[in-house]
Amino acid sequence: MSETLKIVILGEGRVGKTSILKRYIQNQFSDDEKSTVNVGNLQKEVMYNGNKVIMSFWDTAGQEIFNALNTIYYQGAVGALILYDISKIETFEKVKKWINELHENVGKDIILVIAGNKFDIIKKKEELNSNEQQVKEYIKQFKCQHFFTSAKSGYNVNETFQSLINSVLDKVKPGVGPSKKKGINIVDNSKDKKSKKGCC
Repeated sequence: MSETLKIVILGEGRVGKTSILKRYIQNQFSDDEKSTVNVGNLQKEVMYNGNKVIMSFWDTAGQEIFNALNTIYYQGAVGALILYDISKIETFEKVKKWINELHENVGKDIILVIAGNKFDIIKKKEELNSNEQQVKEYIKQFKCQHFFTSAKSGYNVNETFQSLINSVLDKVKPGVGPSKKKGINIVDNSKDKKSKKGCC
């Protein structure tokens, strides 16, 4: 029987949570993506030491707009991707709120990855530099990985999710006893091979 591991996608409304998840799982993007109104759940199968593991990704379903997330949403989560919009610094400033909420509901051991989405709208490097130092100093507090991503172009999407999945599997070690050798193999059927790593 395959083990299922739960990962939640968090962030303010309209930062691209549903879009980035669909880009990763389905390699699709729509400029007309509407705010999610129902519980979103997409899954991806990976292999760990010869064992099938189902990564179950939960989208916040637009409820973040109404501050309506509850303990059921967080329950059982072993990892989280927290998204912000790099063109709207106020969405980055809310990242700490989501981290605090995670820690209150599932504890401080949860694996975190933070991503600044909508990288495609940055035309000049100077536009990013104004907030880059603030981001770097903030990330140090939580000792987690940070990526710049674009759900629209696919930039860094695979790398971001694979980093999160690898960290989760490395910690949880599903189906692995203490005497077994650790090994991770991500089964990735994505056709998007153009994205480059850009972790800060």
